[in-house]
Amino acid sequence: MRRRKRIRKHEIVGHRILQPLEFWLRQLHQLPAHGNRDLHADHVLVAHLVAFLSPALQGLRHIEEVFNHHAVRRRFGLPRVPKSTLSEAQAVFDPHLLDAIMADLRTRVPTLPHDPRLDELLNTLTAVDGTFFAMAPRVAWALYNKPNATPRQTGKNTQRGNFRVDVHFNVLSGVPEQAVLSNGRTPEYHTLEQSLCADRFYVLDRAYHCYETLAAINAAGSDFLVRLRGDMQFTVVVDHALSAADRLRRVVRVQTVAVSSPRAAGLKATPLKLVELVGDDGKPLRLLSNRVDLDAELLGLAYRHRWQIELFFRWLKCVVNFRHFFSESENGVALQIGAAVIGTLLIALVIEGRPSSYDYSMMTNVMSGLVPLDEETLEIMRCRRAERARAAAWQKQYRARQKTAR
Repeated sequence: MRRRKRIRKHEIVGHRILQPLEFWLRQLHQLPAHGNRDLHADHVLVAHLVAFLSPALQGLRHIEEVFNHHAVRRRFGLPRVPKSTLSEAQAVFDPHLLDAIMADLRTRVPTLPHDPRLDELLNTLTAVDGTFFAMAPRVAWALYNKPNATPRQTGKNTQRGNFRVDVHFNVLSGVPEQAVLSNGRTPEYHTLEQSLCADRFYVLDRAYHCYETLAAINAAGSDFLVRLRGDMQFTVVVDHALSAADRLRRVVRVQTVAVSSPRAAGLKATPLKLVELVGDDGKPLRLLSNRVDLDAELLGLAYRHRWQIELFFRWLKCVVNFRHFFSESENGVALQIGAAVIGTLLIALVIEGRPSSYDYSMMTNVMSGLVPLDEETLEIMRCRRAERARAAAWQKQYRARQKTAR
């Protein structure tokens, strides 16, 4: 009888991608298995990560068929993953088990090159926003009735199967820090209040303008910069004179203000800075911050970096095509979202930077075994990133020249 060759760890397809998880997979494996079966939490996570890095795996049946092959099971150390068993396990295992893994991975991702002026913010620059994902209308917990919807906009039935994911995005490292699942009816600022951290500089859009939320951020030991709605009014304490540099940067107004609303009891003793700029679209942009020591230019620069979270949503929905969910339970959806965040962090660790569509494409080739994850592959990815960076710099200079010509 011919002896089967033993596979070494460094020969395993995709092993180097999953290597940072070795400690955490052992911890998850010690938890009780699903029911009377031998499917553990680490098996569920690995199956989701393989699916995340394999665009062809678009359903539970596809995952089952892949792990029916003994070579794949040997590579990843998994048993068979039947469709029904994985479906039940997703509803049983607690998605919060992944929180510690995400916290550990994001501390290993290095800070990207950035404008040194952003270091004056002192705290971690964190953009927060939410995005909707579609679900089948039969999923009751995700049923969302769009406010102020008209029949012309939505048809006769305004109820849609939608839920929202609120993401906390570390701008300087280019990776997500938290992903909070909520139904569409819960205001975004309420979700933020429940997941605040200390030592953050939160950059927020108009949907987060709530006096109670801003007071909670201040009380948590963090700072905020929020875009105001047009109807927000404040008591002006000091109207600062504008310098020539401010006018050149299209700063319209800089004021130290105080709030007088009865709902703003937690902010009444806090001086706030209100900055009004002319946005890129020519419309006024009003920003409010509790960091009165920062100048208008720096606050405008910090707010422009909020766009990084929109690029992350594009990464999820367009590049990774993260739209199909393997479960209809809230638990299972949260588990899959957590696995997608971990997958993104793993790619960022490999390339030591913010992942792009080219990085994701190469990682899918590595996971499939088409190319090895060696120095040659990493060099190819570095060359591609350098090429895209040069193209982006050229486009930025070109737009600046066009704007000057006008």
